[in-house]
Amino acid sequence: MDQEKKHSKCNIHTKFNNNLLLFEENNIHTKICLLCAKNYTKNIQKIIEYDEFLYANDDYIFSSFPPLDDEDIYNRIQNLQIKKDSSIEKIFIEKINNYFISLKREINQKIDIIHNQVKQNIIQSGVYNSNQGDTFLDIYNQVCSKFDIQKLYGEYSQDSEQPLKEIIQDKYQNIKGNTEKLYKAISEYETIINQINMKNPKEIKQKILDLIDQIDFFDKSFIEQVEFEKSKSYESSQSLQIQRLQNRQIQINQSINNNGVSYANFILDPDQKYVFRVKIQTNSQPSSFLLIGIIQESNKDNKKLHEGICYNERGDHMTIKRIVKGNKLFEGKKTNINKEIEMRIHLAKKLIKVANYPKYESIAELENNELILDNVQYRLAVELYYTDHKIIITHISTVDEFDQNM
Repeated sequence: MDQEKKHSKCNIHTKFNNNLLLFEENNIHTKICLLCAKNYTKNIQKIIEYDEFLYANDDYIFSSFPPLDDEDIYNRIQNLQIKKDSSIEKIFIEKINNYFISLKREINQKIDIIHNQVKQNIIQSGVYNSNQGDTFLDIYNQVCSKFDIQKLYGEYSQDSEQPLKEIIQDKYQNIKGNTEKLYKAISEYETIINQINMKNPKEIKQKILDLIDQIDFFDKSFIEQVEFEKSKSYESSQSLQIQRLQNRQIQINQSINNNGVSYANFILDPDQKYVFRVKIQTNSQPSSFLLIGIIQESNKDNKKLHEGICYNERGDHMTIKRIVKGNKLFEGKKTNINKEIEMRIHLAKKLIKVANYPKYESIAELENNELILDNVQYRLAVELYYTDHKIIITHISTVDEFDQNM
């Protein structure tokens, strides 16, 4: 645009240049002065200077042009324009760093507040008394006549021998009474110091750690990438019903009363550590034939899981049964079962363990780890028999290190 057109004067307001564009839908003026534009519209966002167009380069973003239904788009484009010179990797890392810095700060603040509240509650309740620990020690010193014996030995002479013998003989004569005194004193103190209940705080701690494990910045978690396929070995496997639930979990149940095997769509990496959790549910059948385990790649379509490495909720036909903590993990032939089990797998170390989740009160491991063969490929697998049973795969992940809960 030439200078004459750019700086032409308004016919009405002769002291003002026609250096603006007004672009309302039914009121477009390509050459107008500021006063005329204000008379035509109250929306100053619809007014743009010529210079804004003349000198706009490839990177320039107009604040209100072209006309859009959503005015927030202008700001979003401008914000993205500022970030465009940064690499995608840098933007991702910055967001992730900010998230974890904020997470640590807010968790630490919350923990500090609760920590101080609990300490204040203990102090104000009067349960804690620094002298309470001395009570049973005073009784002990009295019962054993410690200071009388010390005095006699400290001033030892021939006259001391008889009193010493009498004191010791007195202890034998009063074994029952002295035992009861000390038992009562230490029991009272143990009752006081055991008033604090760690069960609930430990459960909450574990839930928090589990939630942290589930942090995912790309809405594409491991379990979303995993599918379970039907074994091709026998017709009953084709009767399995496999569906993805809304919470990304995978539900598998059998539509006829017969063995059905399903396996994951990926081969386990021997060097990876896997955490695999499933919910096991039965309803009315008193024989809980539900299995989880690993199956050889070469056997996945021609063998049942209970012929290989597996845990069976019924308690038989299984190899993962050596108890390392608590009692037996399986429920046996119960009518109704609703529980969650965690399995940990590290093939390179020939390690497979199962435990009730999230408490880890009962833990079992592979009875003979030589069953895991070197240079053999394995997949996760499940097996069901009855129509009213189901397995829900709730979690699959890899970890750098297993935690110490199991």
